[in-house]
Amino acid sequence: MAKLRAGKYVVESLLAENVKYLFGIPGGGVAPFFNEFYDYPQIQTILTQHEQGAGFMADGYFRASGQVAACAATVGPGGVNLASGLHPAYQDNQAVLAFTNNVPTEQFGKGGIQDASGWGPRSISHVGIFKEVTKWSVLVTKPENVPEVIRRAFRIMLTGRKGPVHVDLAQDVIRAEIEAEFQPPKKYRPMGPVRGNPLLIKEAAEHLVNAVSPAIMSGGGIIASGASPELVELATLLGSPVATTAMGKGSFPEDHPLAVGVVGLFGHATANTILRGDKTDVLLAIGTIFHQVTTTSWVKNFGGQKIIQIDNDPTEIGKNYPVEVGIVGDAKAVLQDLLTEVKSTLSKLPPPAIRELEERKKARQKEILALKGELKYYVEPESYSDAVPMKPQRVVREIRQFLDKDAIVLADCGNNLAWVEKYYQALMPKGFIADGGHTAMGFSVAASIGVKLGAPDRQVVDVCGNGSFTMLSKELNTASAYNVPVIWCILNDMNLGMIIQGQKFGYGVWEPERYIATQSYVMDFVKFAEACHAFGQKVEKPTEIKDALKNAFDSGKPSLIDIRIDPDEVPVGALKRFEAIVRKYPDLGQKKMPTSTFPKKIA
Repeated sequence: MAKLRAGKYVVESLLAENVKYLFGIPGGGVAPFFNEFYDYPQIQTILTQHEQGAGFMADGYFRASGQVAACAATVGPGGVNLASGLHPAYQDNQAVLAFTNNVPTEQFGKGGIQDASGWGPRSISHVGIFKEVTKWSVLVTKPENVPEVIRRAFRIMLTGRKGPVHVDLAQDVIRAEIEAEFQPPKKYRPMGPVRGNPLLIKEAAEHLVNAVSPAIMSGGGIIASGASPELVELATLLGSPVATTAMGKGSFPEDHPLAVGVVGLFGHATANTILRGDKTDVLLAIGTIFHQVTTTSWVKNFGGQKIIQIDNDPTEIGKNYPVEVGIVGDAKAVLQDLLTEVKSTLSKLPPPAIRELEERKKARQKEILALKGELKYYVEPESYSDAVPMKPQRVVREIRQFLDKDAIVLADCGNNLAWVEKYYQALMPKGFIADGGHTAMGFSVAASIGVKLGAPDRQVVDVCGNGSFTMLSKELNTASAYNVPVIWCILNDMNLGMIIQGQKFGYGVWEPERYIATQSYVMDFVKFAEACHAFGQKVEKPTEIKDALKNAFDSGKPSLIDIRIDPDEVPVGALKRFEAIVRKYPDLGQKKMPTSTFPKKIA
């Protein structure tokens, strides 16, 4: 039993859990908590420009490294800001440990400055705010409860479907002395994966071996569990085409002969053609929730005639589509066992059945190859365009050609996510990162800093829109302060691209061309980069992109590349979404986006 301050106990517990970073802003209320880190240089404190950015950075760090990072904010306004940085982690199942402080317990409910206890009139509640964006949110009012709270926080974060946790420490609790026993993580949380039911795995193997036209859909669960090697082996064994969700992009190399790309509204035509009931009789879906965008709003013939679903969250099994077999377990562990069963089943087949299976595999692979050629899989004509202003498809292709095979590319929400999802060929696990569940503008701008810290030996490039970048542009200064050499490539169409295009087509529900509040006075991004001690360059021709990337990487600094793209280029998925309006107004697609003059005089 050791006697020490509760705040010190928290820091030493983080060390035991291999936490290396604390992102946040040390406001006065949370200052005692930050003070405890002074004597522990093993945990690097990163001063962010905004608390939301701190949450996004911790999220990005976990996505890249698989290790938990902490973030912290002061009571009241800081806590409210930090909560807004956790919703992508909550929706996308990323483990983030968020700390806030509260006023001393003796001040609860008295209406003092920044009271966030939730006691009484005009007092906000940290727990009330954070509970909507975390797996668990708790206010700690007794110092002796701190050890169990920290143990429980890691257990909840890292068990089952991962997610963020919030711990709110009353200020007097942080400073109080406690007697506590330290335990290694294996003493208070499970360390191994959950394996699936053997009988269900055996049944799934039989369905897959007997299938005439099987297919696989790989989601973010494959990346989270590190199951890509097993996925490649199983697909090769069965001769099955593999589509990924947006969150699963990169879990299966997109240059593999069996790869058919991303499925969904903004994905690849090849994947969308294959993953239909008339093309696939058995679909193996792993680590995916059958999201609205993945299924193009849950169309009835999506997937296959029979679906085998694997997920570590039992509430996801059969939630959106009925399943033939539902297996609860870790993707890697279940695939390992499934491979064993498939091999066992194959070994028992008589020679004629094996020959028949091989013929089916050859026919399936020939069908996939022909379809990829017909639908121009990753050789779409737009991605070779020399047009100026530039086609975003060409921009993304140039970025892919310049970067290393294991580079990590992030995309923010909006059109830039659509362009990267479809035209950037991901070749490695964790080679593509995006907030696919909540699509928060500015997420990737800050998250990319955490990603680079989590994967320091890999190139990190964020492809974002001008609107997304300005949301959290201030975090460029954070990258400069700590010499984190992320490259931000801004696809600059001078608009809020997806929004103004939605207004052009009336969002499919009202008359088109009712434009409002979609254009801003776009900053000089190169001067902004220089003001933040970073490298900046403007690019207006596709032949300049690779040189700009080389200059950025050679600078050794965080860098911003302002890439001017055609504002009238609309993602195919958006046109599909608005196809009824396009048919009704056939000339609408040829009309140019409006332009505004700034500054405006309204006062």
